[in-house]
Amino acid sequence: HQDTLLGNVWHLVNPMLSVGVYYLVFAVFLDARGGIENYVLWLMIGVFTFGLTNRSVLAGATAITSNIGLMRSMRFPRALLPVSAVFGRLVTFGFELAVLFVVAILTGEGITQRVLALPIILAVHTVFNLGLAMIAARLNDSYRDVQQLIPFVFRLLMYVSGVMFPVRQYIDDAEAPGLISRIVSLNPMVQILDLYRWVFLGEPVSLWRVAEFIALTALVLVFGFRFFRVKELAYGRA
Repeated sequence: HQDTLLGNVWHLVNPMLSVGVYYLVFAVFLDARGGIENYVLWLMIGVFTFGLTNRSVLAGATAITSNIGLMRSMRFPRALLPVSAVFGRLVTFGFELAVLFVVAILTGEGITQRVLALPIILAVHTVFNLGLAMIAARLNDSYRDVQQLIPFVFRLLMYVSGVMFPVRQYIDDAEAPGLISRIVSLNPMVQILDLYRWVFLGEPVSLWRVAEFIALTALVLVFGFRFFRVKELAYGRA
């Protein structure tokens, strides 16, 4: 953003504009709030949190292919590239978290003791993002089409993760088959959003589903790291 008027402020303006668009569509036009009282904060949590994973995976996908010159000029653990990409997006998310705190106060939600769990939730979320980023990094190094497909995958995933509307409520209202409900429940992004909304809004969470998500996060990280390391010596030589 060095050539734009607002510069790096766009890192915050972009998600805020997305919140405005989604609010207009899902709250005003479609009235799909599902009875959520503080829909503005609920929506902001969804957009910001989902956006962190989206940006982290996309940055991880290009971490190898965009640093070929660096890898050829010096030796270092290649895993540092997706790690730095993920933590770079985490810094931006810090400003978004600050906005969430301000909105929580302005809308009357306030700050409760649940915020003490936020560092743990953020750590687990980061580990999950890191595992996915490493998988995407290796896949995109082998098949450059991956970075073009990732935005479409996340765009579809957004509509089944409860970012803009309470997806579980609509499934229950439609009396969807148990399999569909289970698939939605196993969607890791649903669990992540639920945890952040529990912190800021006090929405109930299932401890069993949280445990499932933590186990899945550990599995994603271990698999992602090993999957990435298998091709360690080949990165940057093509």
